[in-house]
Amino acid sequence: MISRILFTLIAVLGIVQAAEVSKGVVARNVLTMKYHSESLNADRLCNVILPMDYQQSTRRYPVLYLLHGLGDDHTAWTFMTNVSAYASRFGIIVVMPDVGRNWYVNSAADPAAKYEDMIVKDLIPYIDSNYRSIPLRRARAVAGLSMGGYGAMFLGLKHSGRFAAIGAFSGALAISHSAPMAVPATATAEARKRTEEMNALFGAAESEARKERDPFELLDKVPAGQMPLLYIACGGQDFLIKQNRDFVDLLASKKIPYEYREISPRVHSWDFWDDQIDVFLGILAHTPGFPMGQPHPMLPQPMPQN
Repeated sequence: MISRILFTLIAVLGIVQAAEVSKGVVARNVLTMKYHSESLNADRLCNVILPMDYQQSTRRYPVLYLLHGLGDDHTAWTFMTNVSAYASRFGIIVVMPDVGRNWYVNSAADPAAKYEDMIVKDLIPYIDSNYRSIPLRRARAVAGLSMGGYGAMFLGLKHSGRFAAIGAFSGALAISHSAPMAVPATATAEARKRTEEMNALFGAAESEARKERDPFELLDKVPAGQMPLLYIACGGQDFLIKQNRDFVDLLASKKIPYEYREISPRVHSWDFWDDQIDVFLGILAHTPGFPMGQPHPMLPQPMPQN
């Protein structure tokens, strides 16, 4: 059942749900920057949202790494949601990298495709060196949608010493928890190619490579007292709902604190993710290390948090 659901993610979502972001108007607090990734031996692009007072201040800011979904890129969040407006209410830098379809992992089959290292070893140090970030775990979070929801949970748990909070919205959390996907005989050549490429990222069934990329397995590897804040949200009618429920059930069985929101009737869509990034930023604003910033005078005051 999980394999069939995840094949649907590759064969359908990657084509239909990809954001149309080739043209659009960028908010004035968003910039696109290029950095060099030693891990990939290539230059990469990244969108960054800066606080509204960044140019006028000397202060340092916490950072949220915000990850895109399958078929999207570093521009998707800023074109498809109001994240630039939401972030401007708080003193926070938002960083949105591009990993293509590589699921934020180091490929198990291709030693040159190190997208986990691109984030952890290249991008984070670049941001901390070139922007006035607070270069500490307590002021760093990671979140994402769908493929990026998996990426956030994977990176946040595996590198729990670097991230204080994780947000997963409609996350494909079981992508490495199940066996490699069989390709249906009716699959198109493009769907077959994408599925084979994705299976190569995670490794063979029951392999250590696959377990090392599995958030269900990584929960037991987080050092005591270092579990990040966990926020998980999924629409009640989302085709990934079961694996989100399974992950939350595992958290509950292990007595790991978490916040879970299942909202109906909601599906795998941008309106849901637009809502949830606003919610998550509000949660961060009241989390130690992410103090509430002063709202920009030209923007509405943040809603009180209960």
